[in-house]
Amino acid sequence: MELKIPAGTPIEVEVAYTVNSLDVKPGERISFRVLVPIVIDGVTVIERDALVTARITNAKRGGHWGKAGKLVWSMEDVVAADNTRIPLAPETASGNKLWSLETKSVNKDSAKAQGSVRGTSHVGEVATMAAVSGVLFPPLALLHGFKRGENAILREGRRYVVEVGRDSSVKVVAAASGP
Repeated sequence: MELKIPAGTPIEVEVAYTVNSLDVKPGERISFRVLVPIVIDGVTVIERDALVTARITNAKRGGHWGKAGKLVWSMEDVVAADNTRIPLAPETASGNKLWSLETKSVNKDSAKAQGSVRGTSHVGEVATMAAVSGVLFPPLALLHGFKRGENAILREGRRYVVEVGRDSSVKVVAAASGP
């Protein structure tokens, strides 16, 4: 029996392991897992804990002068019950943006609204310290430029809602009915 998963079907996912912008490069893949199974006509077509794959599109470590690191990814696919890969919309949920279940807000960080996280920026703090110390002892001002911002970290267990990218079919075994 073949069941159709309609485009736009929402899927709740969580990050499978912690990802640091220092450790990954654009083009690498990261993993998420499905939190709630997708059931159509009483049949599970995407199981709980199914693998969800995303591709890193931008990864920058924290920079000099306190500049924050950045991590951006684009959703790719989820493994269905029949082991086929169902494409996901790279721009997903709630107004074509990646929807975070933690912050209950839409992620508007990049032009394509892919998933992204930023590290903590210390630019203001570094600039202030450089200016103050520069007045007292100018060579000391340059030392503050070596302070780095924090890397972007996507923590394990962080939850998002993604959407199926296009209508997809899944082959399933029909449950046997009574004797």
